[in-house]
Amino acid sequence: MNSRMPHALTIDAEDWSAVMCAYAGREIPASPQFGSTIHHLLDLLDEHQVRATFFVVAKHAADAPEPIRAIVACGHELASHGWAHAKAKTFAAAAYREDLHRNVQTLQDLTGQRIFGHRAPFFSVTPADTKGAEAAGALEAAADEGLEYDSSIATLLWHRLGYSIPDQPFVFKLPSGATLVEFPIPARKVGPLTVRLIGGRGIRLAPASVCLGHLRDLEQAGLPAMMYVHSYEIARDRLAAGVPRSIGRHRLAIAAAACGFEVGRGRMVRLVRRMLADHRWAPAHDVIARLRDESRLLTFEWPRPA
Repeated sequence: MNSRMPHALTIDAEDWSAVMCAYAGREIPASPQFGSTIHHLLDLLDEHQVRATFFVVAKHAADAPEPIRAIVACGHELASHGWAHAKAKTFAAAAYREDLHRNVQTLQDLTGQRIFGHRAPFFSVTPADTKGAEAAGALEAAADEGLEYDSSIATLLWHRLGYSIPDQPFVFKLPSGATLVEFPIPARKVGPLTVRLIGGRGIRLAPASVCLGHLRDLEQAGLPAMMYVHSYEIARDRLAAGVPRSIGRHRLAIAAAACGFEVGRGRMVRLVRRMLADHRWAPAHDVIARLRDESRLLTFEWPRPA
């Protein structure tokens, strides 16, 4: 890969406590951890002189706008990560559009920064979801919203379902004729597991040599990698500390779940620091712009099963 081409560094900015409580049916405001973890990440990125894309859950941003404005003030890109932090398949098509629009509008109103990109939680845009928000509809919604790119697809899942889409950033020509750049998250087989090796749980749990090897493989193939971390994975305090006592009987189960999410956080921070120091990184929108300027974005027609 051109040594001047950076990789994309992305951060899913969400409040762990609020997300987990919502899954338990208890809506709470974003906890103080949401802001403290974002500021900690901003300090880390400033230390390495790196800019990133923050995919933000707008409900949490509305609860705590100050750290979101700090993201923009520090020169980072702001992007959409949904209002409800729910998988795409949980929405009917109209509801998916409403969630996306609400998220984009909230972030733009809070900061004045234009939103270019969206990432569905869990990389959950798949070829056919059961309630209507299947891939074409979800990506058409992003294009209709005026977004320039999406990052909601895990390529290996599509490949396993018989859809031959590129394992790199590409221009998706949608059924309507609209176009949208897709920056998918590549995944690899490691033994019996399918993991995203330079993101989330993959960085926390996989051996460092495997994660770094995956990054080198992408570089040797001439492809920009995308690293993603969740803001709470870089937190300095215990996740359960953000869970309020007011949620009652659910608190114990959520606190127990926190133990699983905390496994590997220390090694993750060390590995992320190593990758930030040894490689060049930029916001996703900047990487896409560079690929476009160098005529390295494939154009891909809406696929049919192989």
